[in-house]
Order: sequence, then C-alpha cells, then structure tokens
Amino acid sequence: MGGHTEVVRGSGGEPLAHYEEESRHGIRWADDLRLADGASPGAAAERVVVDLAGWGVTARAPLGAALVERGARAERRFDTYTHALRASPRPPEPVRLPENLAPLPAATVDPSTLRAAYGAAYPADHPDHGMSTPEDLDALMDGTLMGPLLPTSTVLVDTGRGTGVAAVLAHDCPGTPPMEGPWISEVFRDPAPAYRGAGSLLLRHVLWLSAEAGTPALGLSVTAGNHAARLYEGAGFVRTAQWADLRIH
Repeated sequence: MGGHTEVVRGSGGEPLAHYEEESRHGIRWADDLRLADGASPGAAAERVVVDLAGWGVTARAPLGAALVERGARAERRFDTYTHALRASPRPPEPVRLPENLAPLPAATVDPSTLRAAYGAAYPADHPDHGMSTPEDLDALMDGTLMGPLLPTSTVLVDTGRGTGVAAVLAHDCPGTPPMEGPWISEVFRDPAPAYRGAGSLLLRHVLWLSAEAGTPALGLSVTAGNHAARLYEGAGFVRTAQWADLRIH
C-alpha cells in the first residue's frame, strides 16, 4: 500500500488502469489494480492480460471478473472492511477480559509462544490455510511483512499455561482510511472450547484501545468463505470493497 503508481494504457495512450508494482514470493505483482476514470472493465482487462502477462494482480471485483473472462485465474476472493472507531455510529466500548487471560502488548511477546494457537486457528479446511505459516507470524510480529506493530496490538496469554492463546495484530501502514492506513493483519485464537469468545473480546478490546489512542480507523480483509466476517460486522466494521487476487497467463 502506498507505493509508486504505474499506468496501463490503451493503444492511443489513454490511461485504462493504475496499479502499484510489488513482488510476492518472487512474482511480479500489480497491487490495487483499479480502473482509470472513464475506462471500462472490459477495455482495461484486454490490455492488462497483454501488458501484465505472467504477473499476479489484485483487483476490485468488476475488473477481476473481466480478467477472469479473458483467461486470468482467480486465486483468492476477499472483502475489505473498515472501522471508523470514535467516528463510527457504534464507537468501541471497553470490555472485560477473562481473568485467566492476561493482555500483553504484542511487541513484548515471543512469537514462538503463539505458534500452537496460530496453527490450530488455521486448520486444513480453513480458507486461509496455507497463507498463515509460522514464518508469516514471525514476519508480522517483527514488522517486516506489514510494517511496525501499533502499540495497541495485543496478545492474550493463558496465565496458567504461560502460552499465548489469541492475538490481534494491527500495523502502522501508510495511506489514508478507509482503503489504506492502519491495518489489522491477524485476528486469531486457539479454537479450544476453553477459549471460546476470547477472540471477539480481544478484538473489541483492541478497537477500544485504538480509539482511545486516537487511531483514525482500522481496516482489515476477509477471505471469501471465512465466517469471521460476521464477527467483524458485529464489532462495527463496514465493508468497503470486494476484491480478487488473480494470476495472468
């Protein structure tokens, strides 16, 4: 988010789409591929599949659908959400966390104490399985993947076991809400029945901390098919857009 903007142009030089170039796992990627003013999804897609052959792209739903019609393969569909915090019609309120779960600033927690909970939260049938590895967790917590953690990022530690059982990780990302800016990369908990409801409570706790800290808004994304979308909507998040990650051949 917030990188240098590149342009896809038609045969007459007219702009058809804009994107930010990055690399993902060694693949050139057009992030936030979006239509230029006045351009149609079909016309932009015709040019994109030629100019960006072999690339990956992240595009909003209408352009993504036009790319699929022209041979692109959709790898992931997802929605983005935002919470306006203090300016929201439903501003966050403080919550009471379970007495046996201690909230700690995420920056002070060793990621190794969370790996068991993190792995259990993304079993083989989860839509994000394979996208949430121990290496991803390390890179999120040390700031190399999404930018530095915000001080409001919190881990719940089971005081009896001394292990992390839930986390909400929020990052100081560049850009302006609602589509960019401060962003939540992870909301997860150990799925054991003893911790039922802890993820929702922790999310509401972090939202309240963020509002109190003056954070303007928090965004996040949810993979299609992830039932956590109901949790986010229940906490006051509002959907901003539908997207797709695609590979162009």
